[in-house]
Amino acid sequence: MTTSSSPKQEETTAAHQKCDDQSMMAMAVNPIPPDLPDLVIHRILQLLPTKSAIRMSFLSKEWQDACCLGPVIDFDEGGDDNNLHEHTKFVENILNRYLEICERDPNKQNLEKFKLHMTRYVSRDANIVTKWLIFSCKRSVKELDISLIPVSELQPHPWSDMANYDMLSRLDPARAASRIKNLFYFSRMALVSLVNAKSVTTLNLEYVRMKKIYNKHPISVGLLPSLKSMSFKRVHFDYEALLSLISECPFIEHLSLTSCSFQGDIYMRSSSLKSLEIDRCEARLVRVYEAINLKSLSVVSGIGSSEFPQLEQVIFRDCFKLKCMNIYASHLCFLNLDGCHNVKGTIDAPKLEFFNFVGYLKCKLSLKAPNLRMTRIELIENWDREAATSNRQWKHFTTLSDFLQEFGMSKRLDLCVSDFKAVIFPKDFRKTLSSPIFPNLEKLYFSAKIPASTMRDGKDLVDSLKWMAPYLQRIRCLPWSSGFLEIDGTLFTGY
Repeated sequence: MTTSSSPKQEETTAAHQKCDDQSMMAMAVNPIPPDLPDLVIHRILQLLPTKSAIRMSFLSKEWQDACCLGPVIDFDEGGDDNNLHEHTKFVENILNRYLEICERDPNKQNLEKFKLHMTRYVSRDANIVTKWLIFSCKRSVKELDISLIPVSELQPHPWSDMANYDMLSRLDPARAASRIKNLFYFSRMALVSLVNAKSVTTLNLEYVRMKKIYNKHPISVGLLPSLKSMSFKRVHFDYEALLSLISECPFIEHLSLTSCSFQGDIYMRSSSLKSLEIDRCEARLVRVYEAINLKSLSVVSGIGSSEFPQLEQVIFRDCFKLKCMNIYASHLCFLNLDGCHNVKGTIDAPKLEFFNFVGYLKCKLSLKAPNLRMTRIELIENWDREAATSNRQWKHFTTLSDFLQEFGMSKRLDLCVSDFKAVIFPKDFRKTLSSPIFPNLEKLYFSAKIPASTMRDGKDLVDSLKWMAPYLQRIRCLPWSSGFLEIDGTLFTGY
């Protein structure tokens, strides 16, 4: 298998190879005396890569005993070819041997980090991988970093096909199944058997497959109660696997998904999540509910090949604390942001047609959506009628006009406010704008909790709405209703 690598990766691999060569020469040509003080031996081993340190353990029992004392275990197979002979040596001489040494270690020191990066993973390696996971969690490991790039006997680039498993399954189920079989299956067995997984605070996974966790005996604190950060790269998620995993992480704060594929959509519920990154994943729909503590959001989709599933719908609900948001999605058609209080962000979606926003005027959005067809805006804050008789009204209408202008390309607007007076722009203020707020708007549907109750109020309201959108073909003032979206005659209530 041939994979491209960065100059930094090549430099690191070369440095590790140099250390390996030096350690082998040290054993073969000029052996280090076995009677060095333990602290000196331990210090020497700490400065070596794990593979080199294990080779040095062949020198004597003292070196072997010192080899497993470190708080960090770092296995990086290296190599960028399909040499299974070298891979077998790595598994047998490094992984198996070192596990035997560590299991005999009487000190049982806790681990800060366990890292295992394989570049020639085959299905028979699942046993040793699982053993190392169990051992690491028995030692109360805090950080797990697992990357298992698979070797395929059918194709030189297995992941380029596996990442698109859903598409392949429609084209050629037999070929798709053969590729998914080569991925390490991160199932409930692999997680639940880790009796001390409660210590893990950071989980990084690459080139694995996640299975939905069926918890027949619910654990009150969750399977991973200490986990704060998860990062997934080129991971395949079975149906609702991500949702079930997050449900076992009651205190998760950071989640990163990069180039992942999904059997279904990206769906999660988390009241603890603070940061979410979705980068070039293969899914058509993202749904995030109960994200009451989410502060940072980044979504990137549509960069690269368009033959695979592209993001078309994004739905966020209850994102009350969202502060920073950046969305770039070249195929996005529908966007729902519900519960925004004070977010600042950019949305670049050239194919966006429908946008639903529920939140406050304090939000500052920069919207690039030239094909926006319909916008629904529900402003939550209550209108202060006393402000209408003071200088504060000028500030309110400036903020309102700036906010609405970001949606100026829309053809239809559904606008819901608490008080109809909140959108009656003063005559003097109207003179300060050189162009209409909605130059392309054709249809306007307006509703207010406190509606216009007199003929004069109704006339003032319509006059203001026509000033906002001078080319309106239809204005309808509707009874107050919240939580619905009507598109082409169809009513959506659970968006």
